[in-house]
Amino acid sequence: MLLGLVGAMGDGMSTPVMLAITSRVFDDTGSSPDHLQQFGSKMNENVRNTLFLAAAYWIAAFLEAYCWTRTAERQSSRMRGRYLRAVLRQDVEYFDLNTGSTSSEAITTVSGDTLAVQDALSDKVPNLVMNATLFVSSYAVAFALLWRLTLVSLPSLLLLVVPGFLYGRVQIGLARRMREQFTLPGAIAGQALSSVRTVYSFVAERHTAARFSAALEESVRLGLRQGLAKGLAVGSAGIRIAIFAFNVWYGSRLVMYHGYKGGTVYIVSVIIVVGGGALGSALSNIKNLAEATSAAERIMEMIRRVPKIDSESSSGEVLDHVAGEVEFRNVEFSYPSRPKSPVLVSFSLRVPAGRTVALVGASGSGKSTVIALLERFYDPTAGEVTLDGVDIRRLRLKLLRAQMGLVSQEPALFATSIRENIKFGKEDATEEEIVASAKAANAHGFISQLPQGYDTQVGERGIQMSRGQKQRIAIARAILRSPKILLLDEATSALDTSSEHVVQEALELASMGRTTIVVAHRLSTIRKADMIVVMQYGEVKELGSHHELNENEDGLYSSLVRLQKTRDSVEMTEEVGKTESIDISQQSSIQSMSKGLCAARRSSSTCLIGDAKDSGNTKNPKLPVPSFRRLLMLNVPESKQALMGSFSAIVSGSIQPVFAYAMGSVIWIFFSTDHQEIKKETRTYALISVGLAVLTFLVSVGQNITTLLPWENISLKGSGNKCSQNFSLSRLGGLTVMRTLVVQYAHNLPTTPTL
Repeated sequence: MLLGLVGAMGDGMSTPVMLAITSRVFDDTGSSPDHLQQFGSKMNENVRNTLFLAAAYWIAAFLEAYCWTRTAERQSSRMRGRYLRAVLRQDVEYFDLNTGSTSSEAITTVSGDTLAVQDALSDKVPNLVMNATLFVSSYAVAFALLWRLTLVSLPSLLLLVVPGFLYGRVQIGLARRMREQFTLPGAIAGQALSSVRTVYSFVAERHTAARFSAALEESVRLGLRQGLAKGLAVGSAGIRIAIFAFNVWYGSRLVMYHGYKGGTVYIVSVIIVVGGGALGSALSNIKNLAEATSAAERIMEMIRRVPKIDSESSSGEVLDHVAGEVEFRNVEFSYPSRPKSPVLVSFSLRVPAGRTVALVGASGSGKSTVIALLERFYDPTAGEVTLDGVDIRRLRLKLLRAQMGLVSQEPALFATSIRENIKFGKEDATEEEIVASAKAANAHGFISQLPQGYDTQVGERGIQMSRGQKQRIAIARAILRSPKILLLDEATSALDTSSEHVVQEALELASMGRTTIVVAHRLSTIRKADMIVVMQYGEVKELGSHHELNENEDGLYSSLVRLQKTRDSVEMTEEVGKTESIDISQQSSIQSMSKGLCAARRSSSTCLIGDAKDSGNTKNPKLPVPSFRRLLMLNVPESKQALMGSFSAIVSGSIQPVFAYAMGSVIWIFFSTDHQEIKKETRTYALISVGLAVLTFLVSVGQNITTLLPWENISLKGSGNKCSQNFSLSRLGGLTVMRTLVVQYAHNLPTTPTL
């Protein structure tokens, strides 16, 4: 970074030094015939100095680009890693209280915020240093060459600093609000795409797109305000042209009445404008630096956040030997998101080491909460949870959780191979250990029959596997870490009868020799449990084995057994009826489903499922080729604003060559000997420059507003019902990216002349 800083400063100093050499060239070229004998030697000296400057500039520019880019890459990579570790460090309470936005915030931060910081470090910061150095060195050279003109022009700096300062303050607030506003559309898009089958099955594409469009409306308003602020700030850079007009007028007086050389006067006038332009360019980076600052604040806020239950903490006791005895002593608990709704009330339970305890009861009775407290996802509001007689809050958290293996109702599999999913339980596991755990989970058989075996990809969230297969992979993952305590949270409740039988065998094998806590709705799976706990409203109502509890005909457990037997018999009757009638109703069901889907997608050019008699004629629809022309056609209702913006851009682009012509025409005036001609010509070009300054301000404001408005509306049209009648959800994920691209395009159109 230090070498990059030196390179950026060297880059900034090169321009005023070059202009200083140019002033000598102009003065020597415009000198009288008496100095012709020295003209050749002076030109040779100027050429040598220019070559030396070119070599120094090459080295400085290389250091600036290479060092800052390397620094940005390393810093952003380190920042991404620290941010993800900080997110994974948070306790479950944090995710409960930030439901719906946490995942999208993490994705936005890792992909967007870190890129903003990286762009600021690699481009904006060195650009700011270079322009700041250019500004300081320009005025230093100007004072050395012609202090009188520089001193007179110095107060005009306030006209350049004040707009940029105000713009920076406004941009910091707008950038922070826009970052926060972008979270909601990203969350909607992420949830829709992650549950795309559900969205399709309920024909909810338009509803989802409408929600996405509504979430973007506030960001559109903020974007327009940002465009107006930028237009005012960048348009004020036309003051540089007005400053040049003043320098030309005052410089002509110095040539006429004080005998200063024309080349020096002209170059100092240019240096002052260049220095002012460098200050304006430095201040124009405030927008990007403000966005990067806002992004860095969000990243650092997460990195600095220390959760109440810190999984990275190295403090706490370490048990030399874990037997696996668990006890809950008068535990009371309410979820952080519902603090006034108690889940557990005076809950007490002792689980001896190596025994299997089953928790049963109605939904909401607190069964899964018991497992969450034992894993220390939460801390109880009262009472204590102990492991081998020690309060788990006194134990080191990572070592505590390492003693437990959890299998939940819907196991979380990662989009990788079966081997990597099992290995997630123990990162340094050998191949023999992986196979052994799979065999213990009754999963080795079906894995071996797959074409790629353990290298088979399970898909996103394990979508390529059946429920039974996913459960057995999750059990193998839990067994691999050899836990002292096995936690089964309704591990078989969502399985069919055949899959349940296979998984239940695997669970019985896995629980041998381990303390096992089972949460179950299907009472048939817990008959062999050493102890069954019946819970109601967060309290233990009954306790005993299956036979002991079943003997009490008026007890809660007996009621649950009778209720489940009745439900199972009804389900079996319904299943038989479905089997007998499926052949008769299959064709009509398919036809009715086809008609329903076609009616729901009337706007689509092709129905996904045709009638039975037309199924052979179904053709795959041809998707349209991506076209920028279609994107522009969405902008037809705003064509007036688009034309005005395009016209403003053309005018803005033409200001630079006109101003360059005016600057070039001024050179010969300073070498004229006719004072009246000097006054006349300087007055003319000064008025032209003032006119260009006013035009620059007006065009910049108009261009930013009229150009940004249509592009902002395109992002809304692409996500709303105005777009077309055959909207596809697959486009939704790209809409956020599209909006970002088009708005950035509109924000970065050329707006002001540069020197």
